[in-house]
Amino acid sequence: MVKLHNLTAVRFHGSDAGNFLHNQLSADVLGLEEGASTFACYCEPKGRVLALMLVNRAGEDYYVIMSGELSTSVVARLKIYVMRSKVAIDLMGEYAIAGLRTDDVAGPPLDSAATLQVPGSNLWLVVTDREIPGWEDEGQQEAWKLSELQLGITWLNGATSGQFLPQMLGFDQLGAVNYRKGCYPGQEIVARTRYLGKVKRHPRLLNCSLTVCPQPMDKVTLHDDEQAYAGHVADCAETGDGSFCIFTVVRMDPHLKARRIEYLNEITAVF
Repeated sequence: MVKLHNLTAVRFHGSDAGNFLHNQLSADVLGLEEGASTFACYCEPKGRVLALMLVNRAGEDYYVIMSGELSTSVVARLKIYVMRSKVAIDLMGEYAIAGLRTDDVAGPPLDSAATLQVPGSNLWLVVTDREIPGWEDEGQQEAWKLSELQLGITWLNGATSGQFLPQMLGFDQLGAVNYRKGCYPGQEIVARTRYLGKVKRHPRLLNCSLTVCPQPMDKVTLHDDEQAYAGHVADCAETGDGSFCIFTVVRMDPHLKARRIEYLNEITAVF
């Protein structure tokens, strides 16, 4: 197991918890079966993603995993809209989030508040107050982050929150956006962008050997055989062999192949 310092758990409970989340997030929360999880976006009115969430249903309770850096501001924003709804929102600051790989469909055999499977993978997120020997290993944390990026997952942070539409990050491909559900903040713009085909920026995962790992929202330029395309970094992880895996959002059509990446006047091949 590996302790994931960048993530925090939030518990939504009360008879209206499901309806409340369904009306605030981009996923079909009410369609979740008992014990199931789904990714979801919490967007601002212009459709930009404030936070990516992994939502799990446990009876009338819902457990949400999200960026710890964003959790306080997001929870404060959500509480504004509780109004008369019978829902309470609790930051589970006394709990840690651990990552675990297992093909056991029953989930991690651990004492925990909640276990959430990352959809389409053998990765699990465990909300626990237990101390697990050896789980502070930094190498394991970076390897876990690399696994997430390879699945198209970036949890966002203070720099990237509110900068991109879900489709620009590929979050619709994670199942985080349900185009058939009712309204939620930013829904009109997110839907219009899909149906009118006006997404000009697309996610691109790149492996390269830059000198340093770019930081979120740093500018990069991708080159194919003929042109250059401007983009921004959403996330980055070390691969373990001296290279980096970089999650970019770039004005480059998905069918075009990136040959080189330029960052801070350094140009290197993409492989």
